[in-house]
Formats: sequence, structure tokens, C-alpha cells
Amino acid sequence: MKFSLEFDMLPNEYWYGGQIGDGVQMPVNAERVHKNNSVSGFGDQSTPFFISNKGRYIWSDDGYIISFDKGRVKAESDAAEIKLYEGHRTLKGAFIAASKRHFPPDGRMPDELMFKIPQYCTWIEMKRWQKQSGVLQYAESIISSGMPAGEIIIDDGWQKTFGDWEFKSGRFKDPKGMVDKLHDMGFKVILWIVPFISPKAPSYKYLTEHNALVKNADGTIAMRKWWDATSAVLDFSAPAAREWFDGVVRGLMQKYGVDGFKQDAADNKFYKADDITAGGVSPNRQTELWMRSALQFPFNELRASWKGGGVGVAQRLGDKRHKWEEYGGLRALIPNSLLLGITGHPFSCPDMIGGGLASDFWKPQWLYDHELFIRWAECSTLMPMMQYSLSLWRLRDKKTAELCRKAASYHLEFSDYIISYARAARLTGEPIVRYMEYNYPNEGMEEIKQQFMLGEDYIVAPVVEKGKKQKEVKLPRGKWKLLTTGESFDGGQTLTVKAEIDELPIFKKQ
Repeated sequence: MKFSLEFDMLPNEYWYGGQIGDGVQMPVNAERVHKNNSVSGFGDQSTPFFISNKGRYIWSDDGYIISFDKGRVKAESDAAEIKLYEGHRTLKGAFIAASKRHFPPDGRMPDELMFKIPQYCTWIEMKRWQKQSGVLQYAESIISSGMPAGEIIIDDGWQKTFGDWEFKSGRFKDPKGMVDKLHDMGFKVILWIVPFISPKAPSYKYLTEHNALVKNADGTIAMRKWWDATSAVLDFSAPAAREWFDGVVRGLMQKYGVDGFKQDAADNKFYKADDITAGGVSPNRQTELWMRSALQFPFNELRASWKGGGVGVAQRLGDKRHKWEEYGGLRALIPNSLLLGITGHPFSCPDMIGGGLASDFWKPQWLYDHELFIRWAECSTLMPMMQYSLSLWRLRDKKTAELCRKAASYHLEFSDYIISYARAARLTGEPIVRYMEYNYPNEGMEEIKQQFMLGEDYIVAPVVEKGKKQKEVKLPRGKWKLLTTGESFDGGQTLTVKAEIDELPIFKKQ
């Protein structure tokens, strides 16, 4: 059966939603063309939800293809009805209504330490050559530099192979001792894990025999190419797959004292519509089941999800390049984080400071863009979470190192405020990082996406362009204090404020 929806935009209407990686393209108005396909082939987070500043929203229980074509909106699906809901007046009004009706918060949230202390991921430091001595040296450098101990993520390369989730003995001589030492230093330890199974893994035969792997349309085991290998894929609609996975992760926690998991992959694009699965589920549903399995851990991280609105897990933005660009670089952080929030994912984390693609760091450190590191750290410091990877605190450039440490301490100063909004979000679903339009409707804020509201009280306006030492900031009604200078300003105006390399423009509501 075919389902469709077609309507015209209202005057001065702006729409937000769909795939989180499209945050840089939001909002869509009557002058623009935008297409979104939430049926197949996408990566990272996606949702069947679009929302407008005029108090309207679109929802479907499954994926659909939608086009915004200069004021005309058309959506089609083979799977579920697509409906337009109206009458909620503002962006915030529409969000509250949609959240209550379609993705009510589950009352859960990641551990508060994830909001309080920056996270540290070993990925850029060691790439796929993770080893015990390197992990401990990395942790020791964090403490010795004066950075606070928090969550440390041991990334891809710790395991024997995909599906054989045991520490590689040649690289990890005493994993239990390593985890114990990290705990003694004040860290929580989480491990990288994916739903892929190598045919070489001992578990492959068991999972095959128990109908726990995704199959092609012809009944053969599906072998899917991903960034690390070509592997079989867990079928999370199969009880045997979930039981096996739960046994693996619980075993790692009990045996080594691991605190949680970075559950990577499970993007829609790694499944096909004609896959044979135990539950007869769609690619979207596979992605959703993987995401929901993370709820059992207080320390978790997802980069791919479907219908993740209201689910109390941490959502990290997809990997960004060590570049300034809006598409895939620093300037994507705020727009994409804003879109996460307005689609019901308040517990967000931008990508690793400086970028999360290892290939960008296969060069001497003096060839890195140190200005970019600093501005990235400033951009991340008042996000709900922030994550370091490259050991910026021990760069030869001492100014860069110091300013990256300063960003971590600034996050700590605001952590009680951030945590208070995280606690509220687990009950209300409301974003922590908010579009200006969300708090201040009908003031011409619809297209502002390189500054953001942190809760109700702060406007954060990071510099995200190379060489810039000032920032244009649009203030809404009211009275606002610029924290860097202590000056007060009347709202309802656009200001250009000074923002040297060590300055992050923040305005507090008075």
C-alpha cells in the first residue's frame, strides 16, 4: 500500500528534521529545495520527524521519502501513514506535542559523569594499534597535565577480531590489571564494539547455527563491506543474537570491570530491505534495536540510531574532518547538534576535538591546524558533552595545549548547570542545546545556526571561521551580559563582539 502526504508551506515557515547530518542544511524554507530519504542507505542518526517554526510537524512510524521543493512538501512511503499535525503555534509548542505523542522520554539518561568531565577516546592517539601500555600512558598524560579524569574509551583494535570480543593478548598482557589501574586513577572504562562478525571469529559458527545473523534474499549469510572489513552482521531481531551479545558485554564487565560500551556502526546502510531476518524487520528497525540495547549501560555512546527521540542514551555526531568546512568539519558541529536536540536527542556529544578521522592525523603535529583545535575545543566546551582524542594537552605548542585544557575546565565550571538540564530532559525530552527560535519565537531567529542557547539562560557563540577574531551575535529580547567583558546589552539587536583566540563569546540572560 502506498502512503503519501502533500501540502504547501505557510508564509515565513521554516522546517527542521530528518537526518542529523543534514543539520547544516536546516532550516528549509519556501525558497529552497531539500530531499530526505529515511527508508534506505543512510548513516548516523535519522528520524521520521520534521518540525516547523509555525507549530506544525510531520511524523510517521516508519521511513519515507520527502521533498521540500520551493514551498511544496511531498512525502511517500510503502510502510506507514505519514501525517501532518498542526495547531501548536511555535517550534517549542510543536516539539512538546510531538514528544508527548510519538517519542516520550523514557526517564533515563547516561551517567552524569559523561556530562561533567570531558571524555577521552584513544582512537586518534593509536588508531587500530591499541595496546595496554599506550592506553595507560595516554591516561597518565591526562592526569599529569592537570586535566580531570573522566571516561576513557578504548577504541577499535583492542579486540582479537570482530565477533571475538576478547582483549588481544599480544597487546594487552593484563587487561584486568589495566582496568583496575585506570579505575584507581579515577577513570571509567568503556570499550568500542560493533555488530559485525568476522567468519574467522569462533562465534561465527554458533551464530550461524542459531539463526542470529542477517541473511541475503537468497538465504545465504549476508557479508557486508564496512570501513574496517567485509563481515557478517548480527540480526538483532533474533533472540539468540541479543542473548549472545548480552552475554559478551556482561562477561566483559564481570571479568575485567569494564563500565560500558561505545556501540559503533549499525547504520541503516549496512542492511537491505530484502534481508531475511528472524523478526522480518526493516533496516531501520535493526538500527533501532542496536541503539536500544545500549540502555543497559550507564556509560554508553551511539553514533547511529533510528527513532532515537526520547531514548536515554548518548548520541555522538558522525566523524568530522580536521577542517573548518560546514560539510563535515568544525562548522557542522553546532547545526548538527541543534538538529539532534530538536528531534528529541538531548544527550548529545560533538565529534572528537579536532576531528575524528584518523587519516587526517597521519602527519607530524606541526602540520595540524592549531587554531582549529582551539576553536573546536571552545565550540565543544558548552555542549552537553565534549570529547578529546588527540592528546592536545601535551602538544609542543604550549599555547594550544593550555587553551585546550582551559576549555575542559570551563566545561567543568558549567557542568552543574548542564546536568540540571540533562536531568530535566530525561523527563521532558527538551533539548539542552537549543535553536534560538526554540526559546525566542517570532523574533527573526529561524535561520540562526552558528550560535545556540544552552538551556534558558546562556547564548553561546563560538568562532568557527579561520582567522576571525570577532563574532556576530544576534540577541533576542531582554537584557544580556557578555561574560568575557562584563558588559550589558539590550536585546533585539545584532552585535559584533571581540573574540580573540582565547575568548568564547557567552551571553547570560539578566
